[in-house]
Amino acid sequence: MRHRLPNLNAVRAFDAAARHQSFSRAAAELGVTHASVSRYIKNLEAELGMPLFERRHRQVALTPGGARYAEIVADALMLISLDTGTRATRNAKGRVVLESDSDLAALWLMPLLTDAVLEDLGIELELRSYPEPPRTIAPDTDLALTWGRLDVPGFTREPFLDFTIFPVCAPERAEHVRTHGLIANKLIYDRGVNTWDELLRRQGTNLSAASGHLIFHRTQLCLEAAARGLGVALGDDVTAAAMLRDGRLVRPCGPSVAGRNSYYLSSVSRGPVSPSAVAMRTWLLEKAGEHVRWAEETGYALPKEG
Repeated sequence: MRHRLPNLNAVRAFDAAARHQSFSRAAAELGVTHASVSRYIKNLEAELGMPLFERRHRQVALTPGGARYAEIVADALMLISLDTGTRATRNAKGRVVLESDSDLAALWLMPLLTDAVLEDLGIELELRSYPEPPRTIAPDTDLALTWGRLDVPGFTREPFLDFTIFPVCAPERAEHVRTHGLIANKLIYDRGVNTWDELLRRQGTNLSAASGHLIFHRTQLCLEAAARGLGVALGDDVTAAAMLRDGRLVRPCGPSVAGRNSYYLSSVSRGPVSPSAVAMRTWLLEKAGEHVRWAEETGYALPKEG
């Protein structure tokens, strides 16, 4: 039986646009113009007889029918892609591709990974990290740890970790902070200052009253600067966990505030899922559970409501 097939270039354009939720980023991925992507998708919609995207001001969003078709297309492209054989070989070797928020990877995940852990799991790990929150997940990824919710066709998402934010500093600075207050110290922060503003307002002061400021564009650098005694940074029970455990950082005082977002774990749901990916997901969830218990027992986590 001969099947009527859509234009493959149009299907590829739709898949990229669905993953990125953007015609411009889809065009950049495919190396074509925005107009080409728009034309491909418009023709595909005409062939299918239904709209795939809602066109909004300077953005697009999948329609319900488009979301369903995106899952079908993602599965189909994976089945016929040249990566299929590579994925099968990779899974036979126990290899797992894990994408992760860079701060979570460097500060929370890496201290937990040991040769013994990887041997027990029986996997070869490929860890990909990104300095900025991604808008999609690469098709050959098995698992992804993201800061914030990320809905990608072909992946299921579940909550992973919440976090609580509070001041942190080197142990030798803690008494000075408790005696003279936060603003008597250099305050360390990245590009965003909203949380510092909120904490200081609770104490009846503001960021401009601090004795000095140090600005680093990565959480890892902020925490390292605080551990070296350069000032007081904002840490949290997740990314600062390893430094709090080994005593390089302490929480000298409050207040504590809930993080404005959460970490999520996405798992591939299209095609056969390898036992190695299942093992890695199980281990990640076990470690997240252990972390939650530690944060609650040490008082770093805010009490749960209700």
